[in-house]
Amino acid sequence: MNNDFEVYNGKTFREICKEIVDRSQSKKDQLDTLFSDIRGHIKNINDAQAFLPRIKELLDVGIKNDEQLIKLCSVVQKLQSTQLESSGGESGQLTDDEKEQLIQNIAKASVVDIKKEVESPLPATSSIA
Repeated sequence: MNNDFEVYNGKTFREICKEIVDRSQSKKDQLDTLFSDIRGHIKNINDAQAFLPRIKELLDVGIKNDEQLIKLCSVVQKLQSTQLESSGGESGQLTDDEKEQLIQNIAKASVVDIKKEVESPLPATSSIA
């Protein structure tokens, strides 16, 4: 299967997949740094109770974002493979149900992510000298 087809605005499927992997690695590196910084600030159980729920929220939001990107890629991949296999007719268009489900998933994930960011900012940490 050719992964160099354009998905939108000059972005190819291959570029989108690479971007997903790069963002995932970058997020892992950022979390490793965050955990190293926070580890020095946790002195007792109360400190842990303050930090851990926020870290869990941050991880959950990241996982949900990754899941949505993966679902989007699978839909695009399915669309392309259907177009390649079909010889006439509807040229592999998504069904109305698939389109609606994709739109609902993206909208729901975006609203949840934005709401979490607005309602629960991460606690401020002092820089380590």
